[in-house]
Amino acid sequence: MTSRYAHPEDLVATPRLAGLVAHRSGPVVVLRQELTPDGKRYVKHAWAVTEDAQPTQLTRGDQGVQEVRPTATGTVFFTSERPVDGEDDKRTRLWLLPERGDARLVLDLPEGVSNLQLGEDRLFFVSGLYPAAHDAPDAVERNREIHDRRDETGVSGVLYDSAPFRFWDHDLPAAQDALWFLDTAAVAAGEDAAATLRRVDLPQGRLGEYSVAPDGTWVLAEIATLRPEGVQRSQLWRLPVAHENGEEALLLHDTGEEDMWGAGEVSPDGTRALLTRERLWRDGVNMALSAWVHDFSTGEEIEVVPSDEHWAQDARWLDDDSFVCTSDFRGRGIVLRVRCPRGERPRVDVAAGGEGQDWTYSAVQPAGDELVGLRASYSHPLELVRWPVAESSAGVLPTCVTGLVPEDAVPGRMEEVTATAEDGTSVRAWLALPHADDDAAPHPLLVSVHGGPWGSNNQWSWRWNPWPFVAAGYAVLLPDPAISTGYGQAMIDRGQQELGGAPFTDVMALTEAATERPDIDPERQALMGGSYGGYMANWVATQTGDRFRCIVTHASLWNLDTMGATTDHTQWREAMGPSQAATYSPHRFAERIEVPLLVIHGDKDYRVPISQGIELWADLQQRTRVEGHRFLYYPDEGHWILKPANARTWYETVLAFVDEHVLGRRRERPELLG
Repeated sequence: MTSRYAHPEDLVATPRLAGLVAHRSGPVVVLRQELTPDGKRYVKHAWAVTEDAQPTQLTRGDQGVQEVRPTATGTVFFTSERPVDGEDDKRTRLWLLPERGDARLVLDLPEGVSNLQLGEDRLFFVSGLYPAAHDAPDAVERNREIHDRRDETGVSGVLYDSAPFRFWDHDLPAAQDALWFLDTAAVAAGEDAAATLRRVDLPQGRLGEYSVAPDGTWVLAEIATLRPEGVQRSQLWRLPVAHENGEEALLLHDTGEEDMWGAGEVSPDGTRALLTRERLWRDGVNMALSAWVHDFSTGEEIEVVPSDEHWAQDARWLDDDSFVCTSDFRGRGIVLRVRCPRGERPRVDVAAGGEGQDWTYSAVQPAGDELVGLRASYSHPLELVRWPVAESSAGVLPTCVTGLVPEDAVPGRMEEVTATAEDGTSVRAWLALPHADDDAAPHPLLVSVHGGPWGSNNQWSWRWNPWPFVAAGYAVLLPDPAISTGYGQAMIDRGQQELGGAPFTDVMALTEAATERPDIDPERQALMGGSYGGYMANWVATQTGDRFRCIVTHASLWNLDTMGATTDHTQWREAMGPSQAATYSPHRFAERIEVPLLVIHGDKDYRVPISQGIELWADLQQRTRVEGHRFLYYPDEGHWILKPANARTWYETVLAFVDEHVLGRRRERPELLG
């Protein structure tokens, strides 16, 4: 039977999970993403998952939902771009879906509603506020007037007074993020939400992530600031939301030279909070990520998950003394349960994942007396799982909740490849292969380098999926070189200060180890990568002559001298420093390129700006003597190619390019590219 993952057209049309939100009292809602009837875009819909019943679809319609927040009673708040009263304004509005009955509009603000968080009887959210409306007696009405005036006159200009002005794929708007809250009990009872709407006073700066105390009386917020030397940093604040208890704003951390502190979840009793501490990547300083607990009664902080072994992600309290978090783990994932009672040394145990399995976990959180989470492997896309939360159930494996995603098998198999790096470090990779009874070996090889650079080739990706290539007869090598996560801080330190050093030699060592296998063709090989993987593709192209038949480079860094000044943040310029740019910038070695490159870039990519792709393309034309270079350009895409038809043409173009140069087989130009 043909797998839906074998062909680009079917792969991009496959429904998939896109998020999970659970209330501590039990209600669980997942977001499922699927194509609209016309096939032109994806929409997300909310599905409720109960303990005993099959998943039930909660929302419908062509506009879908953006975010959901279930309450303890079963009422669900969600945001959506659903039109109202025939209006064609495309903005995100707040809706309420009662336990029984139809959804109704709760709040319509001119700058939309996002980043929902619950605190007892309050719903917090972010919505933009124009500077001229900030101190107005009726800020909401003044904000609407400014929005309408801009809309009526057609003005699009934004006057910035500090960096940054872009983020990933969108411009930062003229209306700056403000934090608001409303009374959920009053809204559920049918009262006008606008009448209960209030704003949280924020310090000077740009609001980042935030978390809410369980009783809803204060928030923990990151405020981005710009230091005098022109670099971005952040402050971490505890902010009373209405000064109900006479509390004042409390500055917990003001980022120094090397550390940024992030706001994590507040404990159920409101006395402690989880924090992340990120040591910034700078010239001579390597990035590190650790988890801490801040005690508000004493002001003390303890490190609970050091960066040496795990980079803790998405930590959630189970009770006042313990929490769960996830981490990459040696090409897989792991769920950790951390006990941290006051006065005791933290204890870290495995709650799921780790050795002996192939899953990577995310969004793990308590729901009633269970843990729920998402997991994926290279053999299966994200699925919802659940298992008992009690410590006495240690060793109980998570069970899958069926009925949410298709259960097709992939058109191949996974094996592991290991190699010894130049410095003696053991490195590893996944190798996706056709089934043993498929096309006769040896197979042509595609090497696919992950982005980040902090990341791991450890789970399913819809954007860089190996299976259409495997179905076409290729083996796909998925290496985890230096700077990959899941191998401890030492793996980061090996390559952080030499982007084209240890990471490059690790990729090549793993490629040679795979090539030594009898089922891999040593002559027919190509390499591809996106973002940092695209940088590596460019570096490989300038350093390996004709070792590969061709190179595919997506959203790639080419000129490290200019990258830091044109990206959407200031940290890259600090991180690279003159030594890395002088030593490891691929653009300095363009004349060494001996094989064709397929360059892919989106015009709305603000993280790796289109200028990088344009300069690369110009250098390929003017500084190399190679025929067959191609440039696949998407004027309406960002760092990732997200629109269904564009994603399909991405796969089809890459397949055609590698088929031509690796197999010597000319494919037809993708139909949708004319």
